[in-house]
Amino acid sequence: MWDTLLYLTMLGVCTVLYVLNYRILTPPLQALTLAITATFVITGYGVYVWRVENRDNLYVFHFLPVAQYVAYGLMFRGMLAQTVIQRLISVTIVLFSVVSFGISLTIQPWNQYNSYALTLFNTLIAYWAGHYLWRIFIDSKISSLEKEPLFWISAGLFFTSLGNFFVQGLMNYMISVSNQYALLVYWIQELMNFIVISIFLLALRVYLKQKLPIYTSN
Repeated sequence: MWDTLLYLTMLGVCTVLYVLNYRILTPPLQALTLAITATFVITGYGVYVWRVENRDNLYVFHFLPVAQYVAYGLMFRGMLAQTVIQRLISVTIVLFSVVSFGISLTIQPWNQYNSYALTLFNTLIAYWAGHYLWRIFIDSKISSLEKEPLFWISAGLFFTSLGNFFVQGLMNYMISVSNQYALLVYWIQELMNFIVISIFLLALRVYLKQKLPIYTSN
C-alpha cells in the first residue's frame, strides 16, 4: 500500500504543478497536463473503490488507457507537424477507443485485467514517441536536447511504454501461474510508473527554467 500512496502523492504533485502552469504551457504540454490529470483522477478513484469501499476496482482501469491515449494523442498531434501523421493519430484515437471498449465487452470483461488493451496502448505510445525522437535526430534542429522538455517526455514514454508492453502483457498470464511472479511483474510496472512521473516533473522544470520554444518536427 505504501507504494500506491507514494505514487499517488507524486502523481498529485505532478498534476498540481502542471495545472498551475497550464496557461503558459505550449499546446503539447497542455495535452500532457490532461493526461496526467486523468491518470490521477482515475487512479485515485480506483484506489478509493479498492481500499474504502472494499470492492473490485479492475473495471475502473478499463477507462484509464482510453482517457490517457486521447490526451497523449492530442499531445503527439501538436508535436508532429506532418499532416498525414496528425490525421493518422486522430484515426488511432477513435480506433483505440472502440477496440479498447470492445475488448472490455468481450474478451476481457470489466472484472478482468485488461492486458490486451494495455498492450495495444503501449505499442501506440512507444511508436509515436519513437517517431518523434527519430524526427529530432534526422532533422537535427535541436542543439541541446537536455534543454528540450518534449525530448525528455518522448524518451520517457518510449522506454517505459516498451517496458510496460512486456510487463502488462504478461500480467494475466502471471496471475494464473503464480502470485509470486505476478507480484514481481507488479513491482516492475510500479517502477515504470515512478520513472515516467519523475521524467514529467523533470520536463516541466526544464521548460519553466529555459523558456525555450518547443520543437515541432516538419
